[in-house]
Amino acid sequence: MEKITIRDIARLAGVSKSTVSLVINNSPRVDPATRRRVLAVITRHNYVPSATASALAKGGRPPFIGMIVPGLTWRMVAPLNFGVASVIERTPYEIILYTSTNDRDYGPVIDRMLASGLSAGVLVINQDQPMKPLLDLHEQGVPVVLINTLGSHFDLPSVEADNYEGAYGAVRHLLDLGHRRIASLAGPMTYPCCQDRQRGYEDALTGAGVPIDPSLTSQSGFEPPIARELVRELLGRADRPTAVFAHNDVTAYAAMEAAADRGLRVPEDLSVVGFDDIPSSAHVKPALTTVGQPFEAMGEQAARMLLAIVSGEGPPPPTRIHLPTALIVRDSTGPVPA
Repeated sequence: MEKITIRDIARLAGVSKSTVSLVINNSPRVDPATRRRVLAVITRHNYVPSATASALAKGGRPPFIGMIVPGLTWRMVAPLNFGVASVIERTPYEIILYTSTNDRDYGPVIDRMLASGLSAGVLVINQDQPMKPLLDLHEQGVPVVLINTLGSHFDLPSVEADNYEGAYGAVRHLLDLGHRRIASLAGPMTYPCCQDRQRGYEDALTGAGVPIDPSLTSQSGFEPPIARELVRELLGRADRPTAVFAHNDVTAYAAMEAAADRGLRVPEDLSVVGFDDIPSSAHVKPALTTVGQPFEAMGEQAARMLLAIVSGEGPPPPTRIHLPTALIVRDSTGPVPA
């Protein structure tokens, strides 16, 4: 059966299209008899108003906020989504979720967004993909805000953690415990967040008068098996490190496994610090000292920024917000071994 339109409803009810639109949007300007007649036609023909048309009739904006996430199983999606939802659910907008893993081009996802015309704005979480599709989306009038993005910075609004200060504080904690041979288990150095963490590591050492030893920095690419082998090699040296700063929590776990492989105890023989504070970090043995990222607050801030831009009240891009991290001291760090 051919889909019925608002024009058909108007013809069958003997009213104008604008009157049908007023009825759909529950306007008090329609007299009760006309309202009942229009609703009867709508009910009889199972007419479902277009979400886009309804939104445009109400305020000229599509009804949804789109979110592109790298996958629903990604560790940080839940707290980020919770932060976004806590803001959006207090507005007339609904959230429409799109998934796009880093190994799959999200260009088709963006094409679907444009084709549907439903998204007033888009939040993009942690993508390691070319930014051109997002810039194209922005240039076509759809506001875009990046959250915790791994890739290079572009002229788009973004919200992220202060990776430099987080790393600096983590290494400063190890220095205060007396450690001087501190290894850095780095993530992909093509990522600005990893560049900032490495810079924080190096500046903390330099500030304490500790020479930077390039041989103590290893790039694991955030891959636990690689990280485990790299730390095993470091711990086999005569001048082995007494502490490891890992650029994320899962490679910190790998560092603790490598210590166990070498017959070393954490933290008695080797202190380990991670970065992220994913939920499992409080429950591994020993519990991991780590840098907590404010994921929920990042989601909230990004949602507020996007809503401000959609309403025309937000600052023009590029606007980058860095939220503070927090060092969470647990059981995996201790004084330098005698």
